[in-house]
Amino acid sequence: MPGLKLRPSPWLLFVVASSAMGGAWLHHCYRDSDWERREAEYQRQLSGHLTAHEQEIEALNTRLGMAHSQLVTQADLDGKYRELLTSRDAAFEKFSKEHALRLKSLSTALFDLQEKVQGGTESAHVESSAPAQPGHGAAPAGQPVIAYEYVDKDGRFQLSDPNIWSEGDEVLQIKQLFRVRGTVLRQEDGSLMSERIQLQEVSREEQGKYRELAVAQLVDATFTYANPPGDAPPPGQGVSYMATLGTSFRSAGMLRVGAAARLLRLGPAGLAGGLTSDLKSLEGSGADAFITYTPTLGGRELGLMLGGGVHLPVGGKTRVRPNLTLNFVVY
Repeated sequence: MPGLKLRPSPWLLFVVASSAMGGAWLHHCYRDSDWERREAEYQRQLSGHLTAHEQEIEALNTRLGMAHSQLVTQADLDGKYRELLTSRDAAFEKFSKEHALRLKSLSTALFDLQEKVQGGTESAHVESSAPAQPGHGAAPAGQPVIAYEYVDKDGRFQLSDPNIWSEGDEVLQIKQLFRVRGTVLRQEDGSLMSERIQLQEVSREEQGKYRELAVAQLVDATFTYANPPGDAPPPGQGVSYMATLGTSFRSAGMLRVGAAARLLRLGPAGLAGGLTSDLKSLEGSGADAFITYTPTLGGRELGLMLGGGVHLPVGGKTRVRPNLTLNFVVY
């Protein structure tokens, strides 16, 4: 096995190494610059410095049913929600905590619904002849008691009056069905959001269908939400995948290339494992286990890690070698 040799071109080693380094560098440059752009845009909009076009997104528009919207921080949103809580919300609060639900937005809306009801069914009949009741504005003694009832054609309003000559005994029963439609929109190139709310009165039809009877006019509405950039650079607590350059300071096969993954991180330090090869022999190919250190510049990670540990060759008499690595984070 020690005599088994791999003979790739030296240029192949150079291409693999340079491609890994270049790809990792470009990935981090794009990721960090894109994040910084979106974070700056978010901070501008959060502070209320909006363009004329963005002000239209947040403005109340009763014609379109659009609520007045406001971007706030998660802490401010949670505070507004706590101010609205009452004893009637206890069951809902318990449910949200049991299921680890997090608040994302709050909205309120005020509608004006004006209707003109035509048609329906009326009925009136004489109950009996009864003397007038003092203080009720009734007709003279002996006036017949006439009961009246009206029901609209959709069964929503029912007016009953047991005695049309007596005031204060009328009963109006209302049974209405409403359909509320909410549409939340998000800005493609920013953090602004907007909500459209529509209120319609409907009547139940056959087979679970509903017929529209009237549309309410939006008077006022507010939509408060938190929407920070959601895909920030990862904090480094999870797995990171890396292109690796390793060396064990041997005269032959000085440099190895491969891939590794950091499996655990505690602050700037971590624990990683991978596979590398000098592309020349099995003695220069094998597994790596090493401790990583992530350097920073100006508080920002550089997209690379320094490593130190052991290399476990597949072939050769030496089963464990010291190992230093330079790792370029790809993802």
